[in-house]
Amino acid sequence: MVRSIAQLPETTQDVDWSLENLLRIMDKYGVDRACTYSLRGKLYEFISGNDETWAAAEEHPRLVPVATIDPQRHFGCLEEAERCADRGFRIFRFFPDEQAWDIGCLPFLRLCEVLAGWPVAVMLPAGPWGQQTRIGELLCSFGFPVVAMDATFTTVAESIAVAARYDNFFCETSMIHTVETVEGFVTEAGPDSLIFGSNSPESYFPSASGLVNVARVTEAARSRIMGGNAADYLLGGASP
Repeated sequence: MVRSIAQLPETTQDVDWSLENLLRIMDKYGVDRACTYSLRGKLYEFISGNDETWAAAEEHPRLVPVATIDPQRHFGCLEEAERCADRGFRIFRFFPDEQAWDIGCLPFLRLCEVLAGWPVAVMLPAGPWGQQTRIGELLCSFGFPVVAMDATFTTVAESIAVAARYDNFFCETSMIHTVETVEGFVTEAGPDSLIFGSNSPESYFPSASGLVNVARVTEAARSRIMGGNAADYLLGGASP
């Protein structure tokens, strides 16, 4: 599934963040569903950003709406989590590194307590060494699927160890970059531990998909990574 942006305020990056470009990428590379969030919600104001994401997904059913909340705002955060979950959002994406807050802070953990009452998944950055271990220790007990985004080959030992320990911990593939890492994940943690991500449109879609396609894994494992795991654990409500 593509990880991308729903709709967009202007940014200084030389990237076409437009909804039209996302749909074009999906058409070009045969992507059936794409998880998408609002850049406005990430950078500026998450309530209107979540509304923007939902509207885009209603207009284009191939888009999977992803909500985002910045716990630093505090006021209204719990209500927004419930509003989005009740509306039908099944994935919540958090940005502690870019928004400068810590995953151990009580406002975020209170959000997780609320979300644990709904059939949702949570995404947040894998981060540097040690952060995935903290993610597992702090969040996996809530029971919802937890996806470490932008996990890299440099922290693969920790990624695999955490994924092997917690059935509801997954790693997204867009920043892995080596075939051996994909193969190692499948061998050590199982094919259900990886969820395909492309980081499109910021990154080149064929680079991410090609890595998984050439990995020496079974076709069944490849199918799980390229969409089966996301469909079951993020969208279908299956228990990890």
